[in-house]
Amino acid sequence: MAGTAEFNLQDIDRIITQEDAAELLVKVSQALGRELARRKLTTHQLRNLFGEIRRIEKEWQQRQGQGDKLDPTTWRRLQLLKPRMAHQAARLQDRGHAMQPLIEVMERAIDRIEQDPERFRRFVDFFEAIVAYHRFYQEKR
Repeated sequence: MAGTAEFNLQDIDRIITQEDAAELLVKVSQALGRELARRKLTTHQLRNLFGEIRRIEKEWQQRQGQGDKLDPTTWRRLQLLKPRMAHQAARLQDRGHAMQPLIEVMERAIDRIEQDPERFRRFVDFFEAIVAYHRFYQEKR
């Protein structure tokens, strides 16, 4: 999916690293949400990951919330989302391919955060938009 004409992995880099990429965030999250709905990824599976991202965000805000770098605990938990997504895809067995575009995009996005709090906020916004568009396209089926 990430290599399609709708977006590429460099778009993910811009979404996470550049403050002025809001329009691109919308375009890519819409394309990814549509693709995940087409692949029949369930809302439950997506919201499980989003719930974990929100917990990470809340705990980070409680620990420090400000600063020029994410604390080590937050950074570690973000990194651990990668194997968590892989495990979730493996549990889906024959439907594990449904998560593949999400895994590819999220791994790239997490890597681009580079412990920067503003990039982390953009990552959360991006994932939230993916969840919203997935829900929208899932309802249209």
